Amino acid sequence: MNDFTVKAALAFNAVLLTALPASAMAKDDDGNTPPPAIFQDVIDCQKVTDTTARLACYDAKVSTLAAAQESRQVVVADREQIKEVRRGLFGFSLPKIRLFGGGSDEKDKEERIEQLETTITSARQFGYGKWMLTLEEGGRWQQTDTIRLNSEPRSGDSILIKTGAIGSYLASINGQRSIRVKRVE
Repeated sequence: MNDFTVKAALAFNAVLLTALPASAMAKDDDGNTPPPAIFQDVIDCQKVTDTTARLACYDAKVSTLAAAQESRQVVVADREQIKEVRRGLFGFSLPKIRLFGGGSDEKDKEERIEQLETTITSARQFGYGKWMLTLEEGGRWQQTDTIRLNSEPRSGDSILIKTGAIGSYLASINGQRSIRVKRVE
């Protein structure tokens, strides 16, 4: 994912968050986040028993939903797009909503990204021998500890970043000893 894609993903999420009213982020009696009202209106058309009235309901509600999507009040994303956004945002502190993996159900825990395996596109050293790493996805990660690597990271090297304790991240470059890193961009 390049810088443009990461910025697009952030913009996508900002649009999505502004499209959701506070009531849509609230939880129902079962602890689930209900769908936005504009989407629920389409689902509720199923309850209409008269076929002509049900078709009229669907036509009206789908038109409203399509207009909201066209004006970017509602953003529709499939599971693969959400997975790509989560991968591109790995390492950032995100709001605790289900889209970003902040939910508590088992399905959400299965989809949460716990590690990122990718390639380094550039590496440079700065103050006291620490490293600034730019990844293929466009993210930049900064070393936060003072551990010295056996071999310097270079463009094309593989990197595995895993979540650590208390919101920290550990990076292993080409299978070397892990260093602590934080995402800065």
